[in-house]
Amino acid sequence: MNRALPILVVVVSLLGIIGGGFLAFKKLSAPPAKSVTELEVKDETTDLTLEDSPYTTLVPGPSCEYTLNVSQIKRSPNSVEYEIVYKNGEGVTQGATGTIKPAGSTSASKKILFGSESSGKRRCDPDVSGGAITLRYRNDAGKVIGKANAKFSLVENGTSVLIDKLSVSFDKKATGKVLAMGTMGLPGAAPGKVSEGPYGVFTSSAAKLSPTVKISGSGDLYVWSGTSWGKVTGRTTNLSALVLQAP
Repeated sequence: MNRALPILVVVVSLLGIIGGGFLAFKKLSAPPAKSVTELEVKDETTDLTLEDSPYTTLVPGPSCEYTLNVSQIKRSPNSVEYEIVYKNGEGVTQGATGTIKPAGSTSASKKILFGSESSGKRRCDPDVSGGAITLRYRNDAGKVIGKANAKFSLVENGTSVLIDKLSVSFDKKATGKVLAMGTMGLPGAAPGKVSEGPYGVFTSSAAKLSPTVKISGSGDLYVWSGTSWGKVTGRTTNLSALVLQAP
């Protein structure tokens, strides 16, 4: 029995090594679990069409205040999640995120601060020149069921503002902040087949603007008056929605 004992110990040790190696191999060869982020990215591939996208505006206010307005909300999302990303004059990326609850309504708005506020003291991010807005629709289970995004460009006391294929020019410096952006969706039924846009131009000034506007591409320029679309060439005071209608 004394001679058999060392042999037994060796056999048990070998079995332990083989078993441990098998378990390790099984663990290493198992597919990695998908993270929440990976699943989220997959959900977000569903872009809303122009017809389903909400009409979205970012209106400059006093100081570094902005109002995000979302209307013409379709597909009845449980919530609309917003993400605004921009760079300040120092090249530092900043942003604002949050959730808007339509609560059965087709419109909602949110006050946004391009900066920070603490103990009654406000610090505004300097020299913001533009950024991007992303909206995500979530259902009752919290799953993303659609998204839309657009860029915006911002000038202060400037003579022109550009965004994508839209150019806006003033005869003289426009007072205050002027923001040009893609509005994602339309405020009313399209005047025809839209080839470029929609865009919108918004200002912090109470004065009515009358710039020269142009959208690069082939087609006719149409602007929204508040109740209907009208064809224009060059100068206009109707800046809340602009599209290029395909010929």
